[in-house]
Amino acid sequence: MTEAGDQAERPSFWARERQTWTLLQTLAPREFRVRYRESYLDLAWALITPLVLLAVYGVILTQAFDADGGCAPYLSAAWVGLVLWTFFSGAVFQASNSLVGSGELVTKIYFPREALPLAEVGVSLVDLALGGATVVIVAGVQGVQPSVTVIAAIPAVVLLVVWTAAVGVLVSALTVFVRDVAHAVNLGLRAGFFATPVMYDASFLPADLRWIVDVNPVAVAIVAVRESVLCGIWPNWGLMAVHGVFGITLLVLALLYVRRYESHMVDVL
Repeated sequence: MTEAGDQAERPSFWARERQTWTLLQTLAPREFRVRYRESYLDLAWALITPLVLLAVYGVILTQAFDADGGCAPYLSAAWVGLVLWTFFSGAVFQASNSLVGSGELVTKIYFPREALPLAEVGVSLVDLALGGATVVIVAGVQGVQPSVTVIAAIPAVVLLVVWTAAVGVLVSALTVFVRDVAHAVNLGLRAGFFATPVMYDASFLPADLRWIVDVNPVAVAIVAVRESVLCGIWPNWGLMAVHGVFGITLLVLALLYVRRYESHMVDVL
């Protein structure tokens, strides 16, 4: 069925949600196989990338700038930051080109377009789960004693996933119309790595720059996971709630934007 012939048969809101979910169950495993096809190390790459960053930036920050992990051992704190940031940056980068990269498919048949960037987020969740398991191991080796506050890591990770999905869907749609968006995303992720307390504790920032952490949802999630898992401290629930509301709102707006302009995407692609 062609795009033009299917325009008049668009599903209702809830029918489309079911279609998207069903399609994700097919697309996510497919994208996973494509991403690691002909790769000898497969999922090991989910750990190799943050390990290399930890080795390079960790040495520089600890030796040259005396960075530490705040209330937690530095290695564990930095590893938490790297695992979460690698998930966010990898998913957003892959999602940004998902619609353009599947242009032939998008122009031939109708399906919920948001399923493509969301599938990329779904694949990255596998890497996040693997990284999360290694966080437990590293923290245990460094003598971190878990407490009841560890359950707060769950809403913190959910917050990160929501924002990742929202940004991924939005930039994927914008990239269709303005290809420069993909380059801007790449640049923004590089700058964001240093502006976010990934390799350093938030307290490492000067007092007049602490607001950078509060307005950055990825930073809020990283800090919350560190505090709850490594330090036995309850995170700032109010701040997380605010970012949660904005994240859900952005995700809904991104989905509506895709659905509003998906017919125009066919003409551009």
